[in-house]
Amino acid sequence: MAAPARPISRSQRLMQATRSAHDGLDNRIISAEPFQDRDHYVRLLEMQYRFHRTIEGLYSRSLPLPATLDLPARRRLDRVRQDLEDLGRSPPENEGARPFHTARVDAATAIGWLWVAEGSTLGAASLLKRAAALGLDETFGARHLAGHPDGRAKAWKHFTAAVDALDLDQVDDALMLGGARDAFLYVRKLADDSFA
Repeated sequence: MAAPARPISRSQRLMQATRSAHDGLDNRIISAEPFQDRDHYVRLLEMQYRFHRTIEGLYSRSLPLPATLDLPARRRLDRVRQDLEDLGRSPPENEGARPFHTARVDAATAIGWLWVAEGSTLGAASLLKRAAALGLDETFGARHLAGHPDGRAKAWKHFTAAVDALDLDQVDDALMLGGARDAFLYVRKLADDSFA
């Protein structure tokens, strides 16, 4: 007799549900050749700045995640701003409406958005290698691509374990999934606008 299938974790469900959006975003960014030269790279930075400006307040929200995740230390907005300044650019102006009001978004949706931001740190390792060809690194122009002090994989596993351990009902679980999907759609729009 076959063993019963083990239910998949919440983070695995998030990955499955957003795979198409993730792959589409990756393909869009790769097709824009952001590492062709520094001018193209600045477009990537501006896209990143707009995204991280949107989610900045979520890192200081009261969320049902363990304090050991140290969410405030995971913020990257200041690093993106410094990367722009390294390259002689100012952060882009506020443009358009934000997808949510930080103080009003529910905790489950907020965690879905943060899940997308935290997941992007894994792919940042390969982007950092590409940035090196432009003379950029963790100390100049590519600070926001630097890994977590404990290592990218360890930081991601810690985050996903915390998400998996949340005691959520079906409604909140769906809200979290919706937040992750919305985050990918939002970043895709930012990519389309930045690389138009």
